[in-house]
Amino acid sequence: MTIDIGNMSRRDMLKSASAAAILASVGTLVAPRRAGAQGAGTVRVLSVEDPFFFSMKALVPEYEKETGIKVELESLSYDALQSRLVSAFVAKTSDADVIVVDQMWLGQYLDNGWIVSLNDFIANDSEVELSDFIPEVLYSSNMWRGQIGTLPVAAYAQGVMYRKDMFDEFGIASPPTETSEDWTWTKYVDTLKSLEGKSFGGQPIFPTVICGSQPSPITHMFTQLSVSHGASWFKSFPGAPWDFSPQPTGPAWAKSVDIYRQLYKLSPPEAINYLWFDAGTRFAKGDVGMFYWWTPYFYLVNNSGYMTGKKSDVMGKYATAALPKAEGVPQTVSLGGYSLGIPSSSERQDAGFAFIKWATSKATQKKMALWPDLNYQFSDFARASLYEDDEVKAIYPYLDVQYAMMKQGNGKITRPPVPGYTAVESVLGLTLNQLLTGNEDPKVALERTNGLFESILKGNLMIPYQKESFADTLDGAKALIGKLAKA
Repeated sequence: MTIDIGNMSRRDMLKSASAAAILASVGTLVAPRRAGAQGAGTVRVLSVEDPFFFSMKALVPEYEKETGIKVELESLSYDALQSRLVSAFVAKTSDADVIVVDQMWLGQYLDNGWIVSLNDFIANDSEVELSDFIPEVLYSSNMWRGQIGTLPVAAYAQGVMYRKDMFDEFGIASPPTETSEDWTWTKYVDTLKSLEGKSFGGQPIFPTVICGSQPSPITHMFTQLSVSHGASWFKSFPGAPWDFSPQPTGPAWAKSVDIYRQLYKLSPPEAINYLWFDAGTRFAKGDVGMFYWWTPYFYLVNNSGYMTGKKSDVMGKYATAALPKAEGVPQTVSLGGYSLGIPSSSERQDAGFAFIKWATSKATQKKMALWPDLNYQFSDFARASLYEDDEVKAIYPYLDVQYAMMKQGNGKITRPPVPGYTAVESVLGLTLNQLLTGNEDPKVALERTNGLFESILKGNLMIPYQKESFADTLDGAKALIGKLAKA
């Protein structure tokens, strides 16, 4: 569904953003189940059903046999999990011993004391092998104000997927597997336009596919494009001093909107309503030439539908490539994914950390990758060593491309995980969705968005920012990793 932002009043827009923020941050206060009512030999885990969940669940019996600990693993939708967790936190009850945490929630959870820092757990446990984790992943998804609040169970970058057989038939050069000054967004669009109006295998094709559904799906895809062009959300973040004066204006933002509009015109028209999985599974149908998206789709497109175990029409016919970049701008790749943390209200925090250590270990992650059901559906590694594992690479031949994208990642710039993020994302997503189908000047829409950002951020007491800033840099993250790894 699209919403006509141009005809919405400023008050209505702020109400919409505020409502989205409240729903995402608080949800319905459901009476949580107390973890303390369970036996000492039990650990309760709450998770979303992203791909990692299925292979992790398959290995839980092995963990139970090795440790004698019973695992109660429950899965929820993304929104239901956030609502469930916040309800438990507000009620100050133990709903779980281990929880899945989206990177966008980490700052809020740590600042409010809802989850515990893992620094001491890691420093006192030589088996974690913290130095094996990719620094860019830990920095983007797991660190806040000098604390490691979670450990990654599934790490995502973004990259390109294209029909190699289609490119070969039409004489189109394959895109590079490494970042190149010649592989630009301009070149990407030109390549897609060369597929316009063509048929392949007896059916018409769409050059590409995008996510148009607001607020989150379109924001996830668009912000990879915008960050590649050097766009930033705020005047100063994550570097200190923090200044959340909004910046969603200027040439980088307008250029990105123009390109995204072009991509939509080259996509199936129903893509205006496509969610995350819709775009990926559409490519799997075989009538799309090339698109970019989260790296889990590097393997998910082998299935016809989401985690069905039924082979898709593109299995064995596609290849992966590096993301395009903007001319004269160093590449930045969006990083995302899910991590595991420990609620401060849990009465079994040691048991919780033991499960986290197991689920995020090199050994377990490799077994998850080698789990054959559903056509091998897990390669979202946060550990560098798994990208060099020959047995794993034999199943997932694109790992060199994926690893290169991970090393160029910075999730704190692409979608800044700050208090109030959900509300400003709601405004941005609505704006982008409308810009795809309307004719409004992007500069006008972005100026309006900037004003709405400012109102929301002032309402959240972030402008002017009066709390203590933190010099949140990748170098600082690497220093913390080294310190804890040697402790």
